[in-house]
Amino acid sequence: MSTPSMPTLHYRLVISNGEPNSVAVSSNGLVGVAVAVDPKQDNGLAMFFDTDGTLVGSITAGALPDMITFTNDGTKALVANEGEPDDDYVVDPVGSVTVIDVSDTTSLTATQVGFTSFNSQMATLEANGVRIFGPGATVAQDLEPEYIAVAGDDSTATIVMQENNAVATLDLSTNTITGIHALGFKDYSTLSLDLSDRDGGVNFQSWDNVKGMYQPDAMTSFVASDGITYYVSANEGDARDYDGYSEEERADDLSLDATSFPNGVSDADLGRLKTTTADDCGDTDGDGDIDFICSYGARSFSIWKYDSNGDFVQVWDSGDEVEHLMAVNDQWLNSYTGSRNDDKGSEPEGVITGEFAGKTLAFVALERSGGVMIYDVTNPAYPFFVQYVYMHDHVSPEAMAFVSGADSPNGAPMLIVANEVSGTVAVLQPLI
Repeated sequence: MSTPSMPTLHYRLVISNGEPNSVAVSSNGLVGVAVAVDPKQDNGLAMFFDTDGTLVGSITAGALPDMITFTNDGTKALVANEGEPDDDYVVDPVGSVTVIDVSDTTSLTATQVGFTSFNSQMATLEANGVRIFGPGATVAQDLEPEYIAVAGDDSTATIVMQENNAVATLDLSTNTITGIHALGFKDYSTLSLDLSDRDGGVNFQSWDNVKGMYQPDAMTSFVASDGITYYVSANEGDARDYDGYSEEERADDLSLDATSFPNGVSDADLGRLKTTTADDCGDTDGDGDIDFICSYGARSFSIWKYDSNGDFVQVWDSGDEVEHLMAVNDQWLNSYTGSRNDDKGSEPEGVITGEFAGKTLAFVALERSGGVMIYDVTNPAYPFFVQYVYMHDHVSPEAMAFVSGADSPNGAPMLIVANEVSGTVAVLQPLI
């Protein structure tokens, strides 16, 4: 990376004993890799390398290690073990987080942190809005850690559980889960969204009795000028869809309440919107029909924080801005087709923050529409749009890394973007 416009391959890591799902580099230069094995319901690995590619240690993680990160001081590695079931939904391992002490790489130690202690609290969690709905699953089996964001002072980590539309708080001094917080719904009646792929083009409108579950994929954190750690989520959305069990339904297959939907739904409006009936979502009065439609994701990114009571609360959400910016931006691949409107829209997938010119910027990767949106989040309560960067030859951005100007070889910050479908890496820099 000494010449950002012409990167050269330094070395290639070959993982022969599993499938690498995630990679992270600590502040001390340790490279961590989360490795799933076959079958993925078995416990995977966390592997550690130095910056020359030499293996320095490996330790057992949980089932399906999906993401790895480090604390800011580099002394601990954290692995989100999703614990997905097999396709028949017969074997369903528990979800967990592996906390690894990497302060001495010659003697790695790990603590497996699970959710078994919450099994007796299923009814309370469900009443609070946590989605627990796998066939016959306990709370520990149903919760599926997807992503981890560490607080600025390394005191806690926030664990994203996408399918469950919730986060958990991990106390890093005791390695225990201290709380599980539902993320709630986003009301589409106050927004302007296009929710059909069969309406002939752009057709933004508000939708009564339709709500989106936030269901973030990635989450990152930053410390604002007020000293508070804020969390930024990319609200992609995701459904459970297996041979043995699927929660997915089209809206026109639902039994809709006649008062909420007096005209029913059609393909040109809500009929093809993907939704769920799991846990009777949307049946507010318990009479067997759907009073509001529950859809996947929020087509946005959000900023959150812990309040004085320890609750995880939303500070700001981008509303319908992402979808509107995509619709008017003629650089989008094949222009605006609306082909994902019935699904989850642009699907904000990845998010990272970085400092530039005294400002805190959030970079949001859009998996379906492509490209990266840049927002100024210096004031977490009042972010604003800065730029949309579309990369024509780079399809489906998945993960990003930010390199500060101080660490950049040419003094300009770098945003490094890994793109899943095209199998490419893009390097972005500001013109300074």
